[in-house]
Amino acid sequence: MPMIKHSVSVAVLAAVLGWSAPSMANEAGDLLAKMRSAVHTLNYSGTLVYSQGNDLSNYQISHTVENGAEKESVVHLAQGSGMEGDTAESFSLAKLQQVQPQMEEVYALDLGGKDFVANRNCQIVVARPRDKMRYLQRYCIEPESGMLLKYSLVDRSHRSVEQLMFTALELAAVAPADPAATPAPVVPAVAAMPPSTDWVFSTLPAGFQQVQDLQQAGVNGQAPVRQIILSDGMTSVSVFIAPPGAPGILESIGLSAGAMKIYATEVAQHQVTLVGEVPVATLQSIGAGLQYVH
Repeated sequence: MPMIKHSVSVAVLAAVLGWSAPSMANEAGDLLAKMRSAVHTLNYSGTLVYSQGNDLSNYQISHTVENGAEKESVVHLAQGSGMEGDTAESFSLAKLQQVQPQMEEVYALDLGGKDFVANRNCQIVVARPRDKMRYLQRYCIEPESGMLLKYSLVDRSHRSVEQLMFTALELAAVAPADPAATPAPVVPAVAAMPPSTDWVFSTLPAGFQQVQDLQQAGVNGQAPVRQIILSDGMTSVSVFIAPPGAPGILESIGLSAGAMKIYATEVAQHQVTLVGEVPVATLQSIGAGLQYVH
């Protein structure tokens, strides 16, 4: 009789665990998708601390949505003074990309514990990489609003290479759009192009696929620079391609600045620079697969 009870208990436990794991992963995925939408659709303002490598910065951030158009202001605060400094165009929560379906191929999602950030409760969501080609990402998200309150990027040595955390945050309801209002046209900084046919990737690390092909105007009369953006559903890599003779790095090098990695090489006499918050080995693998088709 004890053996029967034990067998039943093990069977029940296995059934519970088998149901719990995908259920938690689905809940984590739903919360992550809600967060990616919230940073674009909510009105919010606050201050946050951002660290990358050994650099620590404070920002004042404000985001509003008016008639469906996003407006964001990010100001770098002077260290230790609370006074406003320069506008930080490169830092933006609104630049967080939407979660892509292929993400599940290379990340395992899980719910962590609870935390209390900026006087708000938040749920930890962990995206664990299934290989060595990307970093672990940890989010703390307010369940009700979906707002991101805390984030960290962790390398394979368990070191946080990038972190952000709100120290104060205010959320406000988004006003309904006025049907009669006509939003001001947005002029893109770069021009979108059809998918590249002259530059192709013979191989890519698992999960990565091309999501954008852009062209940036050259500086001081120089030829335009091609920018191909790849994504694994959670993080992206930009591949910049400059024509022969353009100023830039010609030798293959690996640089590290916190979470952001840069790798430069040469392909078919073109200068290629890869940038992304991934290990340098990932950038090298992407660069090795890039081919120029005449």
